[in-house]
Amino acid sequence: MPRPPFRRKRHPPRQRLGRSPWARGIRNLLLLAVAASALQLLTRGEITWPAVLAERVTATLGRSDSGLRQATDALEQQGQRREGNPLPAFDIRGRVVRVADGDTLSVLDSRGEQHKIRLYGIDSPELDQAGGGAAKGALSKLAYQQQAGVVMVERDDYGRVVGTVYVGNTNLNLAQVRAGQAWWYRYHAPHERALEAAESSAQEQQIGLWAHDNPVPPWNWRREHRR
Repeated sequence: MPRPPFRRKRHPPRQRLGRSPWARGIRNLLLLAVAASALQLLTRGEITWPAVLAERVTATLGRSDSGLRQATDALEQQGQRREGNPLPAFDIRGRVVRVADGDTLSVLDSRGEQHKIRLYGIDSPELDQAGGGAAKGALSKLAYQQQAGVVMVERDDYGRVVGTVYVGNTNLNLAQVRAGQAWWYRYHAPHERALEAAESSAQEQQIGLWAHDNPVPPWNWRREHRR
């Protein structure tokens, strides 16, 4: 049987870069900038419009009523509130009645309701993992049967409150990381620079879990032990 004639597959025509709308827009902006620079050079003997434009943009963004400034201020206030600068108004107050491990505890409020709290931005060794018992003991020493305040960040998939916990002026999240009893949980709290600094300090001092060679992060340990 004779083969059917070969037919070349037709492809849709490619759009040239210079013909796309965004390319035309960039080209027009560049032409406008060159024209403005040439005109200013001829009339004033110097080109000043880029500096004037940058100054006006900076002034606009720096205004207290600008959207970007308000968003930035709100984020800074949230971070300061979690870090206790100044000491925040708490979402939950009560007595710590249970410490489950190095990053989880329970608070009993004045109405008799018990809240399970997962400390935000940190991850301690699991109880069955090396260092798990020491991490739980460190948190118990700081918090058990103490009056605590909680700044709530969110609720996790298990219904627990995720937040920053204070006993007096002590930020327990920071204290655990600073003592080498927890990792900075960078995956869930990538912008918490105070926790990052606390972890670096503990590593330099080689204290807690950093006193051992190659400590295994609990998220890796959990992944390996799910199999």
